[in-house]
Amino acid sequence: MSGKCIVVVPARMASTRFPGKPLVEIAGLPMVEHVRRRALLAQRVDEVVVATCDKEISDVVIAAGGLAVMTADTHERSTERVAEAMQTLDAEVVVVAQGDEPLLLPSDLDLVVSPFREREGVESVSLLSPLEGEADFINPSIVKAVCDKHGSIMLYSRAPIPYVQKEGQGPVYRETGIRAFQADFLQTYVNLPETPFECIEAVDMMRLREHGHQVVGVVTDGITLGVDHLEEVKRIERELRENSVQRKLHQAIAG
Repeated sequence: MSGKCIVVVPARMASTRFPGKPLVEIAGLPMVEHVRRRALLAQRVDEVVVATCDKEISDVVIAAGGLAVMTADTHERSTERVAEAMQTLDAEVVVVAQGDEPLLLPSDLDLVVSPFREREGVESVSLLSPLEGEADFINPSIVKAVCDKHGSIMLYSRAPIPYVQKEGQGPVYRETGIRAFQADFLQTYVNLPETPFECIEAVDMMRLREHGHQVVGVVTDGITLGVDHLEEVKRIERELRENSVQRKLHQAIAG
C-alpha cells in the first residue's frame, strides 16, 4: 500500500445507551475531540474526519480546527455512516475509529493499517485487545472475537464465547471498534445484504463473516476502554491522571 490513509470518526448524539455522549466533557475536552486529536498523532494516517448527522458535533469539531462531514441521520451502523462520508473523500485505506474511545492509542491506528502494507489482498482489519477477566467475558456490551491459527477472525459475539466444556485456553479477544478497510471494499461491504447474526447480535462485522469475507485480526497489548455509560467517564479520567502513557497523550492533545 502506498496510497492515502484516512481515519473517519463516526459520531452521533442519539446513542441508545448514552445520549449525547460524543460531546460529554472528559478532562476538559469533548469525547469526540479526544478521539480526533489522538488519531492525528498516528504516523500512518494522512487525514482525520468526523462523520456525523448532528450539527452540534460538527460545530464543535470545526471550532477546534478539525474536519467534519455531515451524513444522513438514518444509519443504524457506524460503517454505513463512514461509507457515506467516503463518497466525498479520497483515500486507499479508511480506518474507522469510534467516537467513544477517548483512550485511543495512535499506535493502534498504525497497527490496523500495517496488514494492508504487508500482505496482498487484505480487504478488512479489526483491532482486538485482551479481555480483562470474567466480567468482560460475560458483559454483553463487549463484543468478543475468536481467531483461527492464522489470525483471521472466525466469529464475533456479545455472548461469552466459546462455551467452556473442557478446560483450556483459546484466542478470545475484545473487539475494540477500531477497524480498517480498503476504501473500495467498504462500499462493497455496506451494499451486502444484512445477515442473521449481524442483526441478532447488533455486530456490524458479522456481515462480512456470514458472506464469507476474511477479516484480519490484529492484537494490541493495551487494554482499550470505550464509554457506554456516563459512570464510565470517571474511570477514563482516572486513567488520564494515573497512567503515564495516557497522561502524556492527553497533554499532547490538550495543549
